[in-house]
Amino acid sequence: MPQVVRTDSDNLNTQIVLTITKDDYEPKFKSELNKYKNKVSMKGFRKGKTPTALIKKMYGQKLLVDVINEMVQNEIFTFIKEEDLQTIGQPIPAEDQPAVDFNVNELKDMEFRFDLGLAPQFELKGVEKTTSFDFKKVQIDDAFLNEQVEGGRKRVGERVQMTDDIEGNDVVKLNANELDGKKVKEGGWAASFSILVDEIADEKVKKVILKKKAGDKITVNVFQLEKDRDADFVRKNMLGVQENDGDVEIGQMFEATIEEVNRIQLPELNQEFFDKYMGPGKVSTVEEMKEMIKTDYITHYDKQADALMFRDFNDMLLDKNELPLPDAFLKRWLKTSEQNVQNKDVEEGYEEFAKSLRWSLIRGELIKKFSLEVTDDEVFEGIKEQVRGMFKQYGMADADELIVLNTANRMAEDKEQMNKVYGEMMNEKVFTTIKGEISINETPITREDFDALLQEERAKSEAAQAAAQEKEIVNTEAEVEKPEEV
Repeated sequence: MPQVVRTDSDNLNTQIVLTITKDDYEPKFKSELNKYKNKVSMKGFRKGKTPTALIKKMYGQKLLVDVINEMVQNEIFTFIKEEDLQTIGQPIPAEDQPAVDFNVNELKDMEFRFDLGLAPQFELKGVEKTTSFDFKKVQIDDAFLNEQVEGGRKRVGERVQMTDDIEGNDVVKLNANELDGKKVKEGGWAASFSILVDEIADEKVKKVILKKKAGDKITVNVFQLEKDRDADFVRKNMLGVQENDGDVEIGQMFEATIEEVNRIQLPELNQEFFDKYMGPGKVSTVEEMKEMIKTDYITHYDKQADALMFRDFNDMLLDKNELPLPDAFLKRWLKTSEQNVQNKDVEEGYEEFAKSLRWSLIRGELIKKFSLEVTDDEVFEGIKEQVRGMFKQYGMADADELIVLNTANRMAEDKEQMNKVYGEMMNEKVFTTIKGEISINETPITREDFDALLQEERAKSEAAQAAAQEKEIVNTEAEVEKPEEV
């Protein structure tokens, strides 16, 4: 019977030595030779009648390696499970692993040495009532809600063509022809495009348009007409230059005829408007509409504030729980876990990898401490919620439940998708649990300041992701699956 001996270097590193005698593997090896003999067909021999010696000569070493690999993996994995070793990563061949002789004609005892990294033992700190965090509570003021009501009226209002005058909120359609001096250029560029009058950058041009009406003509520099638009945008989206037009030269000055003036006719604040914009029967007054909009925005911003606070939780717990790791082992493991990973890549990316690993260990301790679990039924319900969200984005908020169920069933067949949803739901449970164990202080913040903060955090995150991609190392889960093959 194979023998396994464990030797600890310290609290984070151990080596296991597996000895497999000839008597341990020879019966299995002979059995595999006979199986192969019975199914292989070789020229000059009937099926199943090829001499064993010839099978051994041609295929014996491969079969022997397969037998030994299977035995090594089973023995190592069983030992880790029975000893309840809390390992990080997978066992990897030790640097002092002796050479193994796979001589099928002279079977010998074999020895295999594997290094393992051990998870640090620690007592979780930081999840108690004496720990406090600020929760940024976004304030939704009445002026903003009034803007949302007016915005809703504009979105559902009817577009009416005007002939007598032009206002700032009107959209004018211009037929523009390129000029050569003060005259329309023969064979020059022509295009049609629409623009909101209030978005015109040149105040002089805006004043001129506001005094015109449909059918009148104006002279404009199209490249300076609209706010915050570069030359590429103007050429593509206003002048309609296509890729097959090449680098065509187009002047800046155009004579533009005001072909249409479209004005949004704002609806009255009545039940018809409320039903059309907010949904049938959901609100009946402006105040109810504002309250519903306010609730939606608070829900949105609370989720963003939760995300910021969860990140702060992570940083706090990482600071309070300084977990040592078997760094040398992990770096070796990362280099052996994927092809073409260089020492430089591992060194540059190791700090972020170690931080992620430490958080995984802390998260695991939280899950164990509070007996958290996510059931298969909960994961499936989570997938159904994602499906409903997708349909809602495409204007199908009331999608038939049978369609939702069928779509969710297809998504559930994807193991990677299931694991992703499981991870998200477990993170939510971890976060909710932490929130219930610590003290939270609500701090008011304006919507503008919070949006600026989010923008700043997003920029930091994008910069960090870009840096990580430049020195990316293998993204490997910190768990044992099987030892490296011999």
